[in-house]
Amino acid sequence: MRSKLGGLRPLRKTAWSVGERLHRSSVADVGVPAASTAMTAVESNWDGYGEPKPTPTPSPGPFSLVPGRGVVNPVVTAADVTDFGDAEFVADPFLFVTPDDRWHLFFEVFNRDRTPTAAIAHAVSDDGGTRWSYDRVVLEPDDHLAFPYLFRWGERYYMIPERWNRETPASALLYRTDSLPDGWEPVAELVAPSRFLSDFVVFRHGGRWWALAGSDDHSADLFAFYNDELEADHWTPHENNPVVRGRPSAARPGGRPLVRNDDVIVFFQDCEARYGNRVRAYAIDRLTPSTYEDRELRTSPILEGAEKLLGWNSGRMHHLDPWPVGDGWRCAVDGNIGLGGRLFGPDHWAIGIYDSL
Repeated sequence: MRSKLGGLRPLRKTAWSVGERLHRSSVADVGVPAASTAMTAVESNWDGYGEPKPTPTPSPGPFSLVPGRGVVNPVVTAADVTDFGDAEFVADPFLFVTPDDRWHLFFEVFNRDRTPTAAIAHAVSDDGGTRWSYDRVVLEPDDHLAFPYLFRWGERYYMIPERWNRETPASALLYRTDSLPDGWEPVAELVAPSRFLSDFVVFRHGGRWWALAGSDDHSADLFAFYNDELEADHWTPHENNPVVRGRPSAARPGGRPLVRNDDVIVFFQDCEARYGNRVRAYAIDRLTPSTYEDRELRTSPILEGAEKLLGWNSGRMHHLDPWPVGDGWRCAVDGNIGLGGRLFGPDHWAIGIYDSL
């Protein structure tokens, strides 16, 4: 995600700092106590992008969520960042749990006074995602980066961060590394769009790799692309692109899709009232090179701002990344303040942990 404001001035910075103190310290967001705060991930049947395995992931999905058990939210804020100057927010979190049960968190860190203004940073947890320690920035090329969609295929890890500039539509680059959290190198240009597209997510379905992305303009369109191989340039556009037209409530991806036996669950940002207002869940029932059909789940929207005047997520929530744990889900989410947004500035995004009921 990106800020729309210009450079910081002292008065604006002061107002931003007041907003941070007010919303961070005035309201505690503590999940219900747990007998054991550690949660064991379902690593053996989960590649981090939703490929169905012989042992199914928890069912039906992370569609009813509450603050994480034993978690004090937010778990990561801009104040935790130590190597990106005077950072203003953190957002777009993606999880990955390695076989040693170490939890990794990749996310955007933003500082409007740097060039580039945003990079991908990393935090770790050794207690099942309850408490987190900031590590460092792990990917900072010449582009503004956000939405670090992360997954594993075979023995390697992949990331498709959103690349953005104001001049021309940026291509979707696939990065690869042999071990987390760093060592990322670009290995393929999946899509070189003629329009501004944001927040690419990929998954396997029907024997193919698929990518979805939302238009970064007022048209609120959804685009699909596919290819037989992951590490390949110039994936084929869907025959009917855009596959969804004019749907501001659900066109821009808002987290990791879940691939199930009969459908694909996709999380979308609801931008109808304002950017990133809440998260909706849709099931894709038909997806081929010439067809696309989806429907909103009855439990949608599944993530939105808390009904409080103050707090880290009292305004908006626009991202959901689920990870299976036992018979449920632990999810990385982000949130923004509500009251005083115009006075304190709109960019106070922070990262939290939610669990399924």
